Amino acid sequence: MTSSCVYDLYQTSDFDEIVVADADEVNAERLVEMIDDERVRFEPVDATDVEDIARVLDDADYVVNGLPFFFEETVLDAIADVGGLTGVDLNAFDFDAVLDRSEELTEADCSLWFANGGLVSTIALGMVGCEGFESVEDVNFYWGMWRLLTQTTTGLTATVTHEHDPNVDERARWEDGEVIDDLPPFSQERSFEFPDPVGEQETYVISHPEPITFPNAPIAEETDVERIITRGVWHEEWAEYERTLHAMDAFDTDTIEVEGGDVDPVEVAQEQVKRAGREREAEWQPPEELSTETDWTPQTILSSEVTGSNDGEDGVAVHHLEQPYPFFDGNDITTMREYGCYVGVPLSVTLQLMADGSVDEEGIFVTETSGLDAEQYFEEMESRGFELTEK
Repeated sequence: MTSSCVYDLYQTSDFDEIVVADADEVNAERLVEMIDDERVRFEPVDATDVEDIARVLDDADYVVNGLPFFFEETVLDAIADVGGLTGVDLNAFDFDAVLDRSEELTEADCSLWFANGGLVSTIALGMVGCEGFESVEDVNFYWGMWRLLTQTTTGLTATVTHEHDPNVDERARWEDGEVIDDLPPFSQERSFEFPDPVGEQETYVISHPEPITFPNAPIAEETDVERIITRGVWHEEWAEYERTLHAMDAFDTDTIEVEGGDVDPVEVAQEQVKRAGREREAEWQPPEELSTETDWTPQTILSSEVTGSNDGEDGVAVHHLEQPYPFFDGNDITTMREYGCYVGVPLSVTLQLMADGSVDEEGIFVTETSGLDAEQYFEEMESRGFELTEK
């Protein structure tokens, strides 16, 4: 996901040095070689080791955390230990636990933009939609995540599986000043029309934090937003995979014994999907050869649909943000690195906004409380080939 962040920092930033720290030396080195800029270099890191992460960050001014969410505590410990860092964080899980450390990072002279990546775009879409109305009834966020089942990474597979786990209570909507959570998977269904190739789809609630955080946006408070919900849809291969896990009670089944060993059926299913993804990600190809079995490129389309009124007249504002292709200027790359630019580019844009003082917050904060100028953000995204459309 952060490969495109690195590439965008190389193309648009004036940082003196950009360090790609990763456990995957082969692919990280290949990214560095493809960029071919003396400012960009690789550094091995053990993400399970606070001291090793701190070692990499020791001489840094800025940090981008693109590690899977289960490394979050380790990363925060390292950032606090080093101190004096400004950064952006792709993670959007364990909100309370992370935000509770804001005072600690403030004391360490650190600023960290949490729940970054694609979430910055959806929140900014909601802001722009609300700005067109005096009062707002509904804010609907939509994620159209369109890739085949085997077009994935380890982190994405874990995230999608988590999204549909019936034991997860993070699927929520905000209504009349209250968060209503613990919504069941595949519930709150609603038809929504995305741009091609996603098109019109039946969307359903997903465990994204917009209903929790967007009420804190100044524009949401100014327009007295009544309801907020986030829905999404994956390619039908992913939906079939998740519904099959539900149909066989995999999420609520204890481990089962297979040839003398205990296995978790969900972990087994995930591992097969992850393995196929790893095999694909080993293939660096020209962009025109990445999706030979489809007539479209894997992508995510982010949208907002805001219902409001002006002078008693109701209206609906729909905004879509579509990612460019190819993002890496035709260089050999992998499917998921091209797909991931909807996540990586916002990381780069927001980090540079912090570096030039356009966003100046302390501790740990989210997009809604960052003071972000949504129009400035979209100008930066459009300058990189993203397309913002309004209906």
